[in-house]
Amino acid sequence: MKRFTITTTVAAALALTLSGVAQGHETKIGKAAPEVKELVGQGSSDCPSMSLCLYEDHDLNKDKAARIWVFPVTEARTDYTLRGHAAANQPSSSYMRAPNLGWAAYLFPDYTCGFEGNREAEAISFRRNDPYDVLRGHNGRAKRYGYFYKNGKWSKTKRWGVTEQTLNLNDRAGCIAVGAYTNTDALRPAVDGDM
Repeated sequence: MKRFTITTTVAAALALTLSGVAQGHETKIGKAAPEVKELVGQGSSDCPSMSLCLYEDHDLNKDKAARIWVFPVTEARTDYTLRGHAAANQPSSSYMRAPNLGWAAYLFPDYTCGFEGNREAEAISFRRNDPYDVLRGHNGRAKRYGYFYKNGKWSKTKRWGVTEQTLNLNDRAGCIAVGAYTNTDALRPAVDGDM
């Protein structure tokens, strides 16, 4: 009886662990997210074409070769949750290599891409072929709960809304969303005002 109880307990724990891992690497539509490629290098030249690259150190790993996490930019929107991944809360700089306009990439500090649900959310977007030497001090959008000021008036009740503000996401990385600009509309919510 003792052996059966231990075996059952271990099997149940293993099932819970494995299901948690699978959920952590799935997009919200239920498909497994593509693998995140990891390189060692420095500078924008080490970022492959049509990719968002997150660098372990500031200034695109300027001081020494270090890890670079590569997220391919494709036509369809793809969300990469970093829960349990080596890149979670590690990047300090970034570069998006894309040949022309029409591509989008966003960084969220929590493990969910997007602004849905009753939760605070922040995101910065990346400009193509423009190095972000640090991931702090960049303009982005943030979902907050409170009073909003717009068109000379304050909202009368507290509610969820979106502001445009300067965000500090250095060493805060939980979810990456990439895709064609036309397929990432939900990641550019209208601004409800200032708080």
